[in-house]
Amino acid sequence: MGIKFEMDGNLAIVTFDNPPLNLLGNSAFAGFEEGMELAVKNKARALLTLATGEHFCGGAHVTENFLNKDGNDGRRMLNRSYLLTQRFEKLPFPTVVAVRGMCLGGGLELAQIHDIIWAGESAQFGQVEARIGTATLLGGGPRLVQRIGLTRAKEMVFSASPYPAKTMLEWGLINRILPDSEVEAKARSYAKQLSEGPTIAHAVNKAIVNASAASGLSAADDMTIALAPATFDTNDMKSAVNRVQEKGIESLFKGMTFSGT
Repeated sequence: MGIKFEMDGNLAIVTFDNPPLNLLGNSAFAGFEEGMELAVKNKARALLTLATGEHFCGGAHVTENFLNKDGNDGRRMLNRSYLLTQRFEKLPFPTVVAVRGMCLGGGLELAQIHDIIWAGESAQFGQVEARIGTATLLGGGPRLVQRIGLTRAKEMVFSASPYPAKTMLEWGLINRILPDSEVEAKARSYAKQLSEGPTIAHAVNKAIVNASAASGLSAADDMTIALAPATFDTNDMKSAVNRVQEKGIESLFKGMTFSGT
């Protein structure tokens, strides 16, 4: 399906494997969905998305997805696609993506449903759908508003042009830039660290932050009251608090390990 999946301990790794452009067609989308399902099945505590070759994703496979298709076809496609993207955003563990080269159209939309985006110096990001006369079909435009603000989101979707990683870091779309030769290895190390962290706390924090972005502070406060108390009952919180009692607050920054329970 053009997708590879592996587990590295508690870390699920999904790799687009259809170079040179890793275009998003039916098989790639189905493979990405299968990778998500396997991560859940294998009880992953974090997920990392990578891509083979020089480019993360050049966007949709235009002819496969759109040639001879009408509005009804488009509606069916979007109904199926949003089931995946919205579920992915709600996964109860951190998700990280490492991007090199082109990250355009649907590729940028998939990158945006991850919690953390790391980029190589060669990365170019763009919502280029207007170049084929369509909209940001997988929610890229609205998610740009959350990440970089209304005015810059409108600029990106209207211009339908690629922007360099440096600009995207300044605008807040991505979290970090690294040399191309290092970005995947360092993203893997970071994601591996997340996969060994307090998984239940990560899930609660992710839900709270996402609620704030989607619905505002009051919704996030309500979710905090509803979800955060459960962390008091976890082995991770109990062991960390006991460690502070026994060894002092400094011990929290010296090799803490978490069971994820």
